Amino acid sequence: MPRIRGLIGILLFAGLWQFFSASNSLLLPPLTDIISVFFKSLVEGDLLRDIIDSTCRVVAGVCVALSIALPLGILSSLWKSLPEYCSGLVEMIRPIPPIAWAPIAIIAFGIGDAPAIAIVALGAFFPLWFGIVQGLKNIKGSHLYAAKSLGANYRLVFTDIIVPSVMPFFLHGLRLSVGLGWFCVVAAEMLGASSGLGYAVQLSSLNLEMERLYTYLVTIGLTGYISNSFLMYFDTRYGSGRHE
Repeated sequence: MPRIRGLIGILLFAGLWQFFSASNSLLLPPLTDIISVFFKSLVEGDLLRDIIDSTCRVVAGVCVALSIALPLGILSSLWKSLPEYCSGLVEMIRPIPPIAWAPIAIIAFGIGDAPAIAIVALGAFFPLWFGIVQGLKNIKGSHLYAAKSLGANYRLVFTDIIVPSVMPFFLHGLRLSVGLGWFCVVAAEMLGASSGLGYAVQLSSLNLEMERLYTYLVTIGLTGYISNSFLMYFDTRYGSGRHE
């Protein structure tokens, strides 16, 4: 039922869009024109290529962030004071929008994939870091002592106690990271890339190709929705969602 209501809401919004587009076709092109441009771009391959480029940058950026956050999280479980030492620096950097680092990323890495990946990694790092740290804090000492007293080895403790305790927080942080990753990659591509969804949005706006602009905006929303739904499945099955 919630999905049906959501679909009805989309259809109502589409109807209102089509109605108001008659009075201002420059700002709100007819949906029929947007749909036509969407399928034309899809058939020609431009849209699919930009989707692939942006998706690869998001995946690469999240993987870079995970490769940093995971070892730091493991280290913080061994050195309990590490999150406290990092908290001041983290709280100073975290409020800075990742896109504000774009000039530095472009100077450091040039034009292309690298600066976009770096900006995505920066934006994706903090939810992953907080999720892993909070998950490690959620491990109950009584469970560890009980497992050890029953003769459980480290592998069993890791698979049956540590992973189930951390997983809900990790998956939630991963979902947030991917969402921020899409936000960051589009902004980064608008400033320093020659392909991708953000680059296409920037190019379309400069050329006042409003149908193409809205096509890419809708594509960004759909791609983000699909990636979030994919992660939501794992969160529901293996994370906190299974307890709701």
